[in-house]
Amino acid sequence: MAGILIVGTVLLDAPLELSMFVAMVVLMFIVYARGFSFAEVQEAAFDAIRNIIELVFILFSVGMLISTWAQSGTIPIIIRYGLELIEPSWFYIAAILLCSATSLVTGTSWGTIGSVGIALMAVGEGLGMPAPVTAGAIISGSYFGDKLSILSDSTNLAAAITRTPILKHIKYMLITTTPAYLMTLITFGLIGVLVPHGDTTGRTIQTTIDGLESAYSLTWATLIPVVLLIILLLFKLPPFIAIFGGAVTAGLVAIFQQGASLTDVVDSLHSGFVAETGQTNIDELVSGGGLISMAGLAMLFIFAVGASGLLNRGGFVETLVNVFMRWANTRRRLMVLTSPIMLVALGLGASLAFAAVMVGTLFSPAYKRLGLKSENLSRTIEDSGTVYDAFFPWGGGGIFAAGVLGVATLDYMPFMFFAFFSTIFSILVAVFQFKVRTCDPEPVVSSDELTVAEGSRVISNE
Repeated sequence: MAGILIVGTVLLDAPLELSMFVAMVVLMFIVYARGFSFAEVQEAAFDAIRNIIELVFILFSVGMLISTWAQSGTIPIIIRYGLELIEPSWFYIAAILLCSATSLVTGTSWGTIGSVGIALMAVGEGLGMPAPVTAGAIISGSYFGDKLSILSDSTNLAAAITRTPILKHIKYMLITTTPAYLMTLITFGLIGVLVPHGDTTGRTIQTTIDGLESAYSLTWATLIPVVLLIILLLFKLPPFIAIFGGAVTAGLVAIFQQGASLTDVVDSLHSGFVAETGQTNIDELVSGGGLISMAGLAMLFIFAVGASGLLNRGGFVETLVNVFMRWANTRRRLMVLTSPIMLVALGLGASLAFAAVMVGTLFSPAYKRLGLKSENLSRTIEDSGTVYDAFFPWGGGGIFAAGVLGVATLDYMPFMFFAFFSTIFSILVAVFQFKVRTCDPEPVVSSDELTVAEGSRVISNE
């Protein structure tokens, strides 16, 4: 699979989604050769794809939200406030804190990246900040809240798959998350102060603000889509419905506030918004989005997850994990090994849910056998899984973040400091066995003993 992707994208310069489709088809024949029927092979791929249809809908909704938020003046007014209020040297810290608060309250990293993140990218561009670093700050803040929020799907999944009480899981994560978050803030703070950025003179900023105000009617009404989106997310509506609601609301604001026609809004929802202010810097700042802009990303996501279903059905992932598990015969080794295995599963599965279920299911018995409480595993799943959701270019989070923020995954990847620090502190905790919660080890039961025990249980029940 890796060979096909490398040959297709590097040597032949083919689009990644095309290479991934070819890899998925080749995997179908490999799994068929292992003794499965084509009906079973097809079912493995399609079942995996069905599980992520909602995420594909989120992609499409965000594409429409980007275009109408630009057309309505929502993004321009946020840019204006950002340019007026945020000092460039502290922009990255402000971005992290804002995204952290949003994702902590709403429980969604994708929703945060697809709303606040979009606006912050535009503000950063106006301030002359490097886009990859800005994207890294947005992603770091967004996944901090996603990791700790009781409303987060990933937080609840990690707790549920390991059978850990949700509040105990969140509290135990603070051991690694707190120092990782502080180190992330310090690192981005140093980058903001020490690393040169673009032209941020007062004159340049004021010129941008004047250009936005001349092209748009920037009143409080342009912030209505933001408020509505946050309210819908807080009421736990499906994210794609909440985001689409924010897009439609912005379309109405564009009609009544900016003078756009209904046809203009419909075209924007479908094909994206193209600003024509006559000022190149303003046009580049606010143009983009649309349903069609997410088509390639959606295809890549579908094909990657289909391939992950085939890898799982063929037994490749479980075989790989079992090979590693032969080495993990102590508490320290097992806990240290969980982090890289989680990353491998995330890369192979192209989906956080796939990786969490795989690692949680396969590793839970090993943790019990060595006397490790379940919160040790659930925390590591988050420390080396949730925070890396946007790490792989073919993974759902990476596809989404790159498409929404307009920065290639490989460009922002070096600046995912919160993910790196989370894993570092997770491994340090494992190596030094710091505050590791233990219980009585479960005895290893042979298959014969298990059969006898089951028979005794049936007899006693009868």
